[in-house]
Amino acid sequence: GKTTLTAQLAVGLSCARASVATIDMDPQSSLTLWYSQRQKTLEDANEIEHVQVSGWRMGQDIDRLKREGYDYILIDADAHQQSEFAAAIRMADLVLVPMQPSPMDLWASGMVLQAARAEHTPALVVLNRVNMRASLFAQMMEMIDRMNIECAQTTIGNRVGFASSMLRGLGVCETESA
Repeated sequence: GKTTLTAQLAVGLSCARASVATIDMDPQSSLTLWYSQRQKTLEDANEIEHVQVSGWRMGQDIDRLKREGYDYILIDADAHQQSEFAAAIRMADLVLVPMQPSPMDLWASGMVLQAARAEHTPALVVLNRVNMRASLFAQMMEMIDRMNIECAQTTIGNRVGFASSMLRGLGVCETESA
């Protein structure tokens, strides 16, 4: 859900007239592939800036984007690239942790939440692919609350519109199915 959340948030902020840049630090390069499709779909109408980086260049690119005055700089990072991931968290104002409401996802998110705490960077879990009617959702919310994990009030439902908009390099707020 990291790349989907990053792309959808970037588009949503851009639709709200904010200037947005995205940075892809994930070796899978999914955000870059989405952005490439976005360029083909929108051409000159694309208002989102994108950079793919790894390693030491990240700090330079973030500094450049800050100097250029972007309202939001969103980073899609892989927690398994530990030194780069720690640097991204250190430079962030907020770490968003997409998580499906399942015990496995909660346990897997622990490393990211711990890294954010270690860097004194606020973190916020964003529940993704949520079925509010499932009893597991209520159980997971209780568990998250007991663990004192900050959770966004807004959740992301399990909608085909997210995947189909990504296929075209768009966000749901830019498609007819939004």
